[in-house]
Amino acid sequence: MEHTLSPVDWYMRILEPLNPTLKLDIIGRLSESLKNKATHAAKAASYSDFFDELTGAWEDDRSVEDEMKIIRESRTSNQTRKIEEF
Repeated sequence: MEHTLSPVDWYMRILEPLNPTLKLDIIGRLSESLKNKATHAAKAASYSDFFDELTGAWEDDRSVEDEMKIIRESRTSNQTRKIEEF
């Protein structure tokens, strides 16, 4: 029977042998990361907005099927490869 550790238990096993000073430093950094979570959420939203602005940016009169046909016809897989004989 396989026993899997929860992420918290896994981290506790790693952190257990550390000295108290290192543990306090880790606690401080985790606390700061939680304080900065709002900033991180704002950054994530700005990335999302960036990609949302790009949606629909490509304007073309061709249909999806025509685009797919052009892409498939322009593939050069193994056509330009030159194998030399020994």
